[in-house]
Amino acid sequence: MRVTEKFCREQESLQIAKAASETLSNRRDIALSAAKAWDTAAQLAHKQETKGEPLDKLDAAITREFADEAAAGLDGEDEAPEGDEQL
Repeated sequence: MRVTEKFCREQESLQIAKAASETLSNRRDIALSAAKAWDTAAQLAHKQETKGEPLDKLDAAITREFADEAAAGLDGEDEAPEGDEQL
């Protein structure tokens, strides 16, 4: 499962808020380190999400092609599935 940029940004914000409310410096440092890690994860997720756009466009084109074939009656629905013999 991929982590989305939105999720990473939400986690980053939570860690920043946690660091702001923390009174102990070591816990504040840990929260800030976690926020930095979530920022890095968000940047990577953004790259993956923007890379995925061409695939999404390809999926849309394939879906359109199937819809066009179905509208033209070329979808093969009239054919019996393999193994089904008509008597």
